[in-house]
Amino acid sequence: MKFLNNIDKLEVILFLVLVMTTLLGLYWGFVNPEFFTNRYMMEDGEIEYGTVVLLLASCGIVAYRWWVMGSQRTFRFTLITLIIIAAFFFVAGEELSWGQRIFGLETTEYFKENNDQQELNLHNLVVGDVKINKLIFGVILTTAIMVYMVLIPFLYHRVTAVRTFLDTWYIPIPRLRHSLLYLAITLIISLIPASKNWELLEFESVLIFLLILWTPVNRQIFQP
Repeated sequence: MKFLNNIDKLEVILFLVLVMTTLLGLYWGFVNPEFFTNRYMMEDGEIEYGTVVLLLASCGIVAYRWWVMGSQRTFRFTLITLIIIAAFFFVAGEELSWGQRIFGLETTEYFKENNDQQELNLHNLVVGDVKINKLIFGVILTTAIMVYMVLIPFLYHRVTAVRTFLDTWYIPIPRLRHSLLYLAITLIISLIPASKNWELLEFESVLIFLLILWTPVNRQIFQP
């Protein structure tokens, strides 16, 4: 009962969205890989725009908390708020190639020559033989997320100094259900044989991060 009391309506709605989009991905990924790649994971499709909406919603949550509580907290609270907003807004901008297709912007010569998809974004740049997307948004980001999802919560609950440090710096900590959900979704989506399956993982990951920001373990430090 205590577990259920900690779940609110927004969590239930987002969880249902996560389950539905994942099941649809599994179905089309196995039954019709072409539809999965060219329609379900299409550029400027529902999943891509959904990812952007979730990223901006995350920005809105932390911005609202700063608006309500900024004067009651230390400079660290403001700093972490700005970092989170900047990071999520940057990823949202990259996801849409900074509105290139929406506003019909031309790709500059530099991005035509150095961008893997000839778009106005940084994550598809190729430096020498190294694809930025695979290096930073692949290996490095994946490692960082796993540390945040698994190691940080483990230390938070067992090491007082770590818990004090993270709370002092207002770092939202994932709940056990968030970590287990991320690990399960990562495993399930990796089984999809169709290309662009990691685009779906990106959407689900952003959704889980929104849940973490909404109901972190240390939620009490984000309340007035």
